[in-house]
Amino acid sequence: MVARKRKNPSPRYLAFRHARTLLRSRGLLAVDDDHLEAGHQRLHSYMTPGLYGGGYTINTTQEIDGADKLADTQPFFVDKFLFKLPEGEIHSVYPPQGHKEWAEALPHIVFNTPSTPWEWAASNLDEEPDYKANRNRVPWLAVFVFTKDELELSREDLVESNGIFGNIKGKEDIRQTKGLSVPVRVKDIEKLQKTVSPVKPTPTTTEDTTTELIFLRRELFTTLFCEQDQDGNLKKDSGPDVRPYRFLAHRRDINSTGMAVAAKTATEDDQQSYSVILSHRTGPTLVTEPTNCIAHLVSIYNVQHMNWSDTSEFVAMSSLYSWSYSCYPSTTPNVHNQFVKLGESCQMLHAAVETEDLRVFDIPPKVKERVVTRLQNGYTMARYRVKTGESTACFTRGAFIPVANIAAEDVWHELSNSGSDLQVLDKQLGIMDITYSAAWQLGRTMAIADQSFVASLGLVRKNIYDLGMYYYQLELLSERSREQIIAAVPSLVQSLQSLQHSRQLSVTNSESRFRRWFRPPVKPVDRSYAGRSRINIHGEEEDPINAHFHRAAREISSACDKESPDAPSKDPYNEYNTPFSADWMTVLKWVLDRLVFSNIPTHYLVTDSSHLPAESVRFFEVDTRWMNAMVDGALSLANYIDQEDDKVRKAIFHAIHLYRTTPIPELDGERPPLPVYGCYVRSALITKFPDLKVEIRRGGRPIEQEELILLRHDIVNVDTMFCLFSKHPSTSTWDELWLTQPPHQQSFVAGATVDANRIKIPFRKAYTTNLWKEDGDDVNEPMKTFFWNPVEQSDGSGQSGDPNDPEKGPGVIYHWTDPDDQAVEVRRLSMEYYAQLYLETAQNEMDSTRFDDEFATSALMATQMNSFAWRLKIGLNGANSLATQVERVNPFAEEAEPSVPLTLPASPEALDNRPYFVYKVRSMDNPGSRSIYMTKIPQDLIFHIVMQSGWGSLDTHLEYLRFTLPLKDPNAEGGAALMKSYIGPGAYMLSNVRFNPVLSFCKTDEGVNTHLVITLTPRKVATNGRAPGVWVKNCRELSFILTGVYINRYPTDNRRVSYNGKEGNGKVEVKYNDRTSPEVPEIQEETRLRLEKKEAKSMKDTRAAFLESAVLP
Repeated sequence: MVARKRKNPSPRYLAFRHARTLLRSRGLLAVDDDHLEAGHQRLHSYMTPGLYGGGYTINTTQEIDGADKLADTQPFFVDKFLFKLPEGEIHSVYPPQGHKEWAEALPHIVFNTPSTPWEWAASNLDEEPDYKANRNRVPWLAVFVFTKDELELSREDLVESNGIFGNIKGKEDIRQTKGLSVPVRVKDIEKLQKTVSPVKPTPTTTEDTTTELIFLRRELFTTLFCEQDQDGNLKKDSGPDVRPYRFLAHRRDINSTGMAVAAKTATEDDQQSYSVILSHRTGPTLVTEPTNCIAHLVSIYNVQHMNWSDTSEFVAMSSLYSWSYSCYPSTTPNVHNQFVKLGESCQMLHAAVETEDLRVFDIPPKVKERVVTRLQNGYTMARYRVKTGESTACFTRGAFIPVANIAAEDVWHELSNSGSDLQVLDKQLGIMDITYSAAWQLGRTMAIADQSFVASLGLVRKNIYDLGMYYYQLELLSERSREQIIAAVPSLVQSLQSLQHSRQLSVTNSESRFRRWFRPPVKPVDRSYAGRSRINIHGEEEDPINAHFHRAAREISSACDKESPDAPSKDPYNEYNTPFSADWMTVLKWVLDRLVFSNIPTHYLVTDSSHLPAESVRFFEVDTRWMNAMVDGALSLANYIDQEDDKVRKAIFHAIHLYRTTPIPELDGERPPLPVYGCYVRSALITKFPDLKVEIRRGGRPIEQEELILLRHDIVNVDTMFCLFSKHPSTSTWDELWLTQPPHQQSFVAGATVDANRIKIPFRKAYTTNLWKEDGDDVNEPMKTFFWNPVEQSDGSGQSGDPNDPEKGPGVIYHWTDPDDQAVEVRRLSMEYYAQLYLETAQNEMDSTRFDDEFATSALMATQMNSFAWRLKIGLNGANSLATQVERVNPFAEEAEPSVPLTLPASPEALDNRPYFVYKVRSMDNPGSRSIYMTKIPQDLIFHIVMQSGWGSLDTHLEYLRFTLPLKDPNAEGGAALMKSYIGPGAYMLSNVRFNPVLSFCKTDEGVNTHLVITLTPRKVATNGRAPGVWVKNCRELSFILTGVYINRYPTDNRRVSYNGKEGNGKVEVKYNDRTSPEVPEIQEETRLRLEKKEAKSMKDTRAAFLESAVLP
């Protein structure tokens, strides 16, 4: 059973192919008898269709009992393409359009359909031995190479009345195309003057059927189709002969593993078949400078039936396809040189810039170093417009980074509603980094453009919200399930039976009977989504509704239960099982496609063209933060419930995390692979060989089929290949990347060298058995090497001198010019003689146990005329030498950047002349006292910062002022702290708007917040002519308010909170621009945490007290 072909494969089809490979290795999938393993190919001399194109007659005879016999005939015509190729039929051509190649190269064309060259019968000589033995068939198509002067028509031939088109209406509008062909209606071909043509209309040809005609001069046509004698000499007086063209077409079966283009149309078992037609005519051999050549795919159907004695000046032939390339002298670089140059260009994906490249002299050295570090980390500069409308510069970086990715791909807590809070300010340069903000906006934009995704996401959100709220309300009301109610029925019946024996029912006192029905009032339970905050008003516990939303998300994202398909199972949907929710399947597929960067604009991945120059290989790591930010932007749609804390989106991320961490049985228990490493290959080699084969190796050996490393392999541009890998390179995973010419796109050559004076052809070893594998034959060593010269043609076997020298070849194997007219360049191989000579050499030089054949076939000649295949091996060691570990640049406002102590100046200034600030911390509820009451409700804290002296005696600038407050649990040992955590809306300045309070956190390696850091950052950006920071004269008051603080509730009264900078206490840092390190002032003031008063002040009293304290003491 032949596996079906892939159609519109998923961007992640390599993962599905891997699962199928595992099943096939276990014997769970059938394998065809002619299945090719990876790295193998099979050549066939031809593949004929079920019926050739042309007319047929069906004869039917019916015998009956009687004197008469009934007989009838039914003619029919098999109509196939004859004047134009079907759309998408051409897979590739070589050399590609506009590329350069040496003169010995034989252009070829590859078709997607393996029977295309034999759809019509080009020859009816069916009595030939190889034809009767079913070893060869003549194709109806051939590839020829021409120069401009061989095809260009004069103006007289084009438009004059005595020209070729003189009898055709509208001859004034006839022009030659770029390929030097002329579009002509098929019915008008017989009207051409001075021209004979094998192109004839068929019964299905209409008035509007057109074809492209090329006009060959009679002398050139004769040299291409005349017969040859047994020594390869041209017999120009006899012809036409199309049988030599049987050696120029073959079918090639390959295994498409590791190929970008062929794999997408191959079968599910990576089997692919193509047909190949190559030319036997080379480019000009006399060139000393680049010469433009035009290759035409020409129909030779009906050429055999032409009148050879016709003396017409031109022969019109139908061209079905054409392309051009440049023929270069042999001194120009070839494929081998291109591979060598490509291998020398390997490095990480960033701009090649050093500090010396910044030639602006008025830039401080530290600024230069910082800019160069940013550029080497993969950043680029872009235009950026701030919210207020001004245009400025910003840093941006794509998803592919040249440094080690230190983010955990499964952790994402920074849900954003606008993306602007993901911007990070570079404090040393004063330039904003919009990398993750741009990723968030990209994800949201791409999601909006996909209507099916938005619709499915909305339904998934609704299902999770409804089911989560149901579980939440069920917990609040303590309702019993149906099963619990049924289980309690027996005890309920027993209780009813015992009521008749109850003493309370027999009491005669009316008051006692009344009290029996009395029930105390029950406070109503707020079951709404907004009422959940009452459960967690102090922030000591996680909101319990999260657990219910997570439970709902697990059910919605699960697979169907095998026993009960209408119920969810415990396993998540993983694309190999049946989804419980079809909407979740759509959402998950969209997210996973984006995680392999499908349909993402390239300028979001490679932000500057200098990162990926021509003829280069660039490796990179995948920034998982960027990926998560993009997904977060997409999942932010359809949020109509909570604009502050999107718990449903958190539940969806929880479901995605569950998918990522759950092993998949179909992948041998491996987790779903995600890309972490990759590379770009940009080279003209990609244009020449779109199916350039990619192989992953470990220590030079193939990777076991149980491991899936290559996740994506695509041609993203005509000259650019893109690869993604699921593991970082190391000695335990993979350490080599091989790039190899594909078997169906290897070039063909007329010989090792071809020039105006000589052609040298090595005759390769040929095999019809597999004994060479067992005995280890050197297959690259030729059987013999011959050479031929254009003048001294030999008619017998040549004498060999040194065994390593080529022998002078017998006969004529290559024709430089017409023997009768040296002005006519023939430039063709004598294929009939070439094939017979090669067959005889193989029979004589090879042992019969290795080669045993009596016919020369197109498959045999294809292996002989194939050019050498080159392979580029790229080694990557375990330390990943291509990437440099640099300082961590935190993309989020979560963590405080540690201060880096630099070298102090030689003569430090005394601290007595520094400005002196007074620091106090007060509560808005009691601003006149240092005491803060430990209430259950959040409070706003006033951080009172006033300069008492120093502004008039020192001319300096304040770069920043930083408060660091420890976060401790009330039950933790050590000194007291203001708060356990902070979840409030943020801080704002009281009066001095020159500064902006920025909040961040210091964390442990496990991600636990340990300190809240409040940094007062100047809004002014430093420039070349302006020092960083704010002049101290404008810093006399820096007070700000921190809102929504849940004060720790200690069991004892009068706990003291210090800010003296000692271990476990808070501290303040002040940085001036004339100092290399921040100063830590000694603060004597302490905050006292008091137990909450039983009679708290009313809001009116609190407001009045605050208004009375205009100036804080």
